[in-house]
Amino acid sequence: MNYQSLVIVTNKGLTNNVFKYADDIGPYCGSVVTGRGSGSSGNKKMFPVQWEPEKEIVFLISPEADTEERIKKIADKVKLTAPGNGILFGFAIKRVHGFSKPT
Repeated sequence: MNYQSLVIVTNKGLTNNVFKYADDIGPYCGSVVTGRGSGSSGNKKMFPVQWEPEKEIVFLISPEADTEERIKKIADKVKLTAPGNGILFGFAIKRVHGFSKPT
């Protein structure tokens, strides 16, 4: 079976929505790490201090057959086309161990 890796960078607090919409499609594996934004559209200045918004980075492994539907649903529901809401990208995975469809 072929798999895709999806990386979704969103504003902090939106990862529950990402997992909710990813779960609607079918089986996947996922993890979250935190980070901070570096894009110019999200950075604000308060007094002399530059404020960088906190981000969450979601890593999903998805069966290739489910990937396009999963991407469309996540991008639509999390509104990734709006400026500053995040970014989603994916790439093919050559090999996966430890991922199996639920029985």
